[in-house]
Amino acid sequence: MPVTPDEHWSARCRDALTAYSEPLLRAVAARLVKPRVNQPADELIEKSVGVFANPPVIDRRLRDLPEPARKLFALVGLSRQHRWKVGHLITLLSAVGHHEGFAPVADALGAGLLFPELPPGHPPLADFAAWLATGGGMSAEVFAHPAVSSRARAEDLGLPDLGDAAHEPPGQVRTADGLDWVLRLAAVWQQVLAGPVRFTQANTLFKKDLTRLQADEMLAAPSADVPVHVADAGVLSLLWAVAAGLLADDAGELKAVAFPATWDGTLAATLADLFPALLRVEAWDPLAGYTVYDAALSPAPTAGLLTLLLLAKRAQVAPDAPWVPGAAIAEWLWTNHPSWAALIPPDSAKDKGAAWVHAYLVGVAFPLQLVEFAGDLFRLSPLGRHLLTGDREPPAPPAFQQTLLVQPNAEILAYRQGLTPALVGTLSRIAKWNGLGPACTLELTPEQTYRGLESGMTLPMIVQALTRHSSRPVPAAVADLLHRWASKRERITVFASAVLVEFTTPAELDAAVNRGIVAIRLTDRIGITADGTEPALAQLRLIANRDYESKPQRCVTVADDGVTLTVDAAIADLLLDVELGRFAVPLPVEPNAPRRFRLVPELLRKTAQNNPLADIDGWFIDRTGHPLSSAGRLFLLGPQVPPPTAERLLVVRFPSTDVADGVMQWPETRPLVAERLGPTTVVVDEENLAALQTVLAGIGVTLPG
Repeated sequence: MPVTPDEHWSARCRDALTAYSEPLLRAVAARLVKPRVNQPADELIEKSVGVFANPPVIDRRLRDLPEPARKLFALVGLSRQHRWKVGHLITLLSAVGHHEGFAPVADALGAGLLFPELPPGHPPLADFAAWLATGGGMSAEVFAHPAVSSRARAEDLGLPDLGDAAHEPPGQVRTADGLDWVLRLAAVWQQVLAGPVRFTQANTLFKKDLTRLQADEMLAAPSADVPVHVADAGVLSLLWAVAAGLLADDAGELKAVAFPATWDGTLAATLADLFPALLRVEAWDPLAGYTVYDAALSPAPTAGLLTLLLLAKRAQVAPDAPWVPGAAIAEWLWTNHPSWAALIPPDSAKDKGAAWVHAYLVGVAFPLQLVEFAGDLFRLSPLGRHLLTGDREPPAPPAFQQTLLVQPNAEILAYRQGLTPALVGTLSRIAKWNGLGPACTLELTPEQTYRGLESGMTLPMIVQALTRHSSRPVPAAVADLLHRWASKRERITVFASAVLVEFTTPAELDAAVNRGIVAIRLTDRIGITADGTEPALAQLRLIANRDYESKPQRCVTVADDGVTLTVDAAIADLLLDVELGRFAVPLPVEPNAPRRFRLVPELLRKTAQNNPLADIDGWFIDRTGHPLSSAGRLFLLGPQVPPPTAERLLVVRFPSTDVADGVMQWPETRPLVAERLGPTTVVVDEENLAALQTVLAGIGVTLPG
């Protein structure tokens, strides 16, 4: 059975308590469960975790806390984000008038209602203050069980009412369909599925991935619903998708995972899940875009939450006139948020952050369907009131099942009024997003079909999904394309691991198949067992084994003729035949002789069409220790060089180097020599031979005719 959210958080609380030293555990349990006798540590842990299923006890423990600690839980509960950095909680408390620093956090930890985030294998925790000093300071993280924080939402935070009855919207009230960020997160999920995104050791995006996200026209394109430019919308989508559980960090590499269960529900449920995830996004600013905060904490999570809570305060005080000017929110943050003035972009400081507030509310909160606006006036939407003031959940919009139009060219039009998170998730698995406008565009491709099949869908499921939501029958040509793509994939067998056996000759492979050692022929000399398991290697005489993660071995020798390649079977690997096939053809196999290949001009030139000479040289250096031979270069470059010349010349060989040097230096004889071939040898045109004989005879050197 799937684990419920409460069971998940109870298990996390149990793990945290287990990591406490026994004195600390007993001190925490004494305040949380108030045991009357000295009980074993295991029983104290189970009784402490049991408190989270007992609302009356939770209420009593919350009432026992000082006011700042109660407000801490109220802020956590209203944010619906159960994990916070300590520094953010201190910032939020300071903004609402409590400047006690770490003390409220320590009170909540000591009461057993707040827990530190501890890495696996952490030594027993003996003191919360010492943990904070060594566990990351203000960046250390804590979490609260939802059963606790949800009971504290009614606590009065003391926020002011920034509205004014005189403020009424001057024009049309803007509302959003709530799909903009759902679509952008699905699109970035699909892109990471096609190619993982990596982080540096400093947990920042590599330049290549950052540029790719910033330059992505689809993710950066303005939405018809959003009248402002969202800075680095692609980066925000990526970071938000990580926080929302659509992407998982695997050793610094982001990979796409299954869509969360909330995406199978209503749009409101999905947006309610994305709202707390937004508060986990740190390296992004509404005005500056992707921003890495080295020492300080990002102001976006705390300022964003406080902005929405100020709107919630107005909605509770004056539900008939809930409008609040964005400038009033910025003024309050400028005065009360401890790091607001220092961390917002300098240009926004001129208006005390009013541009920041406007960009956050219009660019992020509005398309998330948390707020509505008219000009510079803002109010919570029905969904925002549900999440932040406890109003009932708004009714779901009318459903339009037939919202797709599948075209014969395999493109799909998806009209937004009929899209749901579940349908967006399904489309993301089977079709490539090309545009996210009022009518979204997608494309059916072989690669995306393969990914849909790999995700667990079948061809009938893909066709059924398109048919159910299409206003017209799926064109026969498209159904045929999907069938052909799916059938190609179904002809591929995937083994999680396998041992490939390479035989010296095809006859040896035939013998191994007949004896049942291998069952599948991959090539004429390579075989594998039917299920990919290790074959009976004891029945074979093994020459060597290969490690394909290591550098390619030098296993080829080039003969003096420059075209004959001899393979050392003891160190060759299974990839060598494929690689050699780009340049050479095998020569007939001789008994008890190594395998040989011969370079072929046509193959070399064909390979050079897609590979520069430097890459070909690199392969020869890796495999032979030397660049491509001179004969190979002749094959490759011959058609590109000017044609050679053929001339009739006479070769003259002098008795010594001194004589040849003199002939080449003396102005009388130098013009008569065509070219020097060696230390004592030159070539002479036939027509110059008589003149050379005459000049040399004048100095006593006889040159026979």
